[in-house]
Amino acid sequence: MNRIYHKYTEWEDFKNGMFETDNSNDAELINKSFELLSNEDLFYRIGLKVLENWVVSSDVNLSNINSNRQSWIGQAACSYYVKANESITRKAWSMLSDIKKLKANLIADKIIKQYEKKDRGLYKNVGEPMLF
Repeated sequence: MNRIYHKYTEWEDFKNGMFETDNSNDAELINKSFELLSNEDLFYRIGLKVLENWVVSSDVNLSNINSNRQSWIGQAACSYYVKANESITRKAWSMLSDIKKLKANLIADKIIKQYEKKDRGLYKNVGEPMLF
């Protein structure tokens, strides 16, 4: 898979505040993020909206197979849905049971597969000789 790069100022997740450190609505946003990550159907729908509306951020984070793409899907979905930053999402994640975490990761995998199905030049030159 070819990795796609964009300057961070173009990332929709950055523009939406995913990396901010202000936690003034901490408890409310943790609860909303927890609810999102716990609801398989809602999480899947919001994850697909992230792919549809955050094309640049999706490219940067999902074309990098060496990153934790499941984690990014969860953080991006929480940011998109309730404007939770990544530290709030991590707190909500820690509240999930192991079964809920497994289910959320399976949903994230389905979303990642949807991303990979789109022809964005990710698999250019696959199958061609790598050397010489």
